[in-house]
Amino acid sequence: SAACPRWAPAGPRRVRDASRIGSSGDGIEGVPQEDKAVVHFWHLFGSTPHCRAALTSAGRDSPYRNAPLLESRVRALAKVFDTETSGLDVPRVLTKEPELLLWEANDVVRRVVELKRIAPELGGRALTQAPGLLLCDPEDVAAARQEMEFARGMEEAREMISVAPLELLKAVEMFSSDEVGAEAWRG
Repeated sequence: SAACPRWAPAGPRRVRDASRIGSSGDGIEGVPQEDKAVVHFWHLFGSTPHCRAALTSAGRDSPYRNAPLLESRVRALAKVFDTETSGLDVPRVLTKEPELLLWEANDVVRRVVELKRIAPELGGRALTQAPGLLLCDPEDVAAARQEMEFARGMEEAREMISVAPLELLKAVEMFSSDEVGAEAWRG
């Protein structure tokens, strides 16, 4: 009978430089800090169905097809809204509502400031959950907030806006579509 082949002894082990090993999880380990938001944006942009739809339905000259323009907007907003300090995840906001990519960065910043004036409870995390609020007319947001306060009381409305900002977005959508009345969403 044939003997089992003997394996050659292992050669000297190579030591890996741990500082050069990237994470297999988020894809941004080892990426310079100033590029992390852009890399995160492209990961989300490529995997989000409504971003793909915006891209495929866009014309040749569309901003959606202009990578340098999109990256410059992501970078500009990420400089203003650092995720760690503001709670606002710029890449996630822009990919949840790709229409915001068509706006100048300064216009997005102005809208965030307007919404914070109307609803100070809207922190960065809340806006990341409900970025559609940025697309709403600020007057409609103010009116919907006022209606929520009337229906639920000021404290409960504040708490709801803070922890469940999608409720404010729903109220805005109902208000702007003239469905608001005492029976429309109070409950």
